[in-house]
Amino acid sequence: MMKLSRKEWIRINDALRGREIDSSQFKHLNCIRIHPTESDEHFFKKVEKCRELFKLGHPFLTECWTKDHKQRFDILDLEMNEDIEIETGKSKNKIYKGDVVLDA
Repeated sequence: MMKLSRKEWIRINDALRGREIDSSQFKHLNCIRIHPTESDEHFFKKVEKCRELFKLGHPFLTECWTKDHKQRFDILDLEMNEDIEIETGKSKNKIYKGDVVLDA
């Protein structure tokens, strides 16, 4: 597990509260969680992106839900407070950071 300072934990906790994500999900920090309906292609893209974040020293959560369970994030980059959505399939092969396409 990556060593985070108290200041970093406070900033991350504030980001989670702002997005209304339950702080109990801290136990899954930097863990790659699998959603039961995701394809292999989607999973491997998620692993690739998480590996990049880990190498950059960015803590992240995967498959995290808001408290009301109305929104789920594929990856939540806690360093930049950005959600990353991965779309795969015949017509879709994109990774989004918010509304910006990172690669196709």
